[in-house]
Amino acid sequence: MNERPTAVVIAAGGLGTRVSGWSPFLPKELRPVQGRPGLLHVLEEAARLGADRAVVVHHPYYAPLIDWTRQVLAPGAQARYRQLAHQPAGHHPLTERMQVDFIAQHGRYADITSALNGAEHLHAGDICLAFADNVDPSHLALSALMAAASPGAPAVLAGPFNLQDASSHGVIICTGTGPERTMTALVEKPDPVRAAQLVAEHGPENLRLLQGRARLTPELLRYLTASVRHTASEPKLSLALADYARHDAVGVITNTRTMIDLGIP
Repeated sequence: MNERPTAVVIAAGGLGTRVSGWSPFLPKELRPVQGRPGLLHVLEEAARLGADRAVVVHHPYYAPLIDWTRQVLAPGAQARYRQLAHQPAGHHPLTERMQVDFIAQHGRYADITSALNGAEHLHAGDICLAFADNVDPSHLALSALMAAASPGAPAVLAGPFNLQDASSHGVIICTGTGPERTMTALVEKPDPVRAAQLVAEHGPENLRLLQGRARLTPELLRYLTASVRHTASEPKLSLALADYARHDAVGVITNTRTMIDLGIP
């Protein structure tokens, strides 16, 4: 099995403008999924991977709420709550074995900035990147990515292609067979006409829908840093990955598990 990074960056630097009813009052990452905050599911996914450190990069606007979130996720916090609520003692969450830091995003308001802020904080080699508004209730997405990705190479998680969801995802054009394909290009959120053209040109078997998980290598992080410095407006992470894939391999790991997008109204 692939050697797994021990550090995870959780990008939560957005303002949730697609769910404006929630976002002025509560980060979308704290919206409940199966009775618990979505962010907790992502942290449990990182713990299931075996990570010993995770950093949550949040928008500065939500800083007052982060103090509460940090307290809730501290070691022993759930046991303390049960004691106060006169409830029976429960099992210790996996997340209690993992150091979790919260830092406010600084720099441009964009997803590459969140990834770079987190990587700078961790000072690790390879890192796993998880977008906090994409929740996997099974907590296995990062483990599936790392189990199938080639050692030492960047990779992304992607779902099977379908026309209905193409307009809200990055559509990856890939080559190869088996559990790991190779990215050749990416079209960001194509309209229905363009999505149908992609099917006609490449076939649905060679298309995937980008999901919010990636393995970032030091070489890729350096490339992303340069892409931010040399452009007037920061490119989307998905498009920067596609540019990187023109000269270095980026693996595409197919995931069939359901991912919940907390940014959908």
